[in-house]
Formats: sequence, structure tokens, C-alpha cells
Amino acid sequence: MNFPNSAPRRDPLLSTAAVARWLGVSARTVCFWAECGEIPAIKVGRQWRFREEEVKRWMENGAQGRVAPFSSGKTGRHHY
Repeated sequence: MNFPNSAPRRDPLLSTAAVARWLGVSARTVCFWAECGEIPAIKVGRQWRFREEEVKRWMENGAQGRVAPFSSGKTGRHHY
């Protein structure tokens, strides 16, 4: 089906590792959240990919209690 006024999205997709570093959690946690539908994600083959804008919106809408944004200092907080 061809839609005359719609262009394909060209947003860069982030890897699981990139999102994990950004959120301060493990890549395994990010994959688990993606599989459960907790975080907005796209399955590309066998790998998960993430649109930066969608992850930012997810963070703004209540994910802050679940993740600690990356900081260069040690927080003493453990992420499993």
C-alpha cells in the first residue's frame, strides 16, 4: 500500500547496548523490558532496536523510578 503524504521514518535506531548505557542498566535488562513491552522497541531480525525519541518519551512518562540516567560518578546503586 502506498500513502502519498507519508515518508518512511528515518530515525536512527539505537542498539540494546547503547540504551543500556544511557539508562544505567544492563543490556539484559533492556532486552527483558523490550520482550515484555515495558520499553518501546522494534525487533530487527533477532535483535532489539530503539528510537531515541520514543525512549526519551518513555522516560518522561514515568520510567524514572525504574532507571537511573547514566552519570560518570559512582552511585553505589546496583542494576540487575
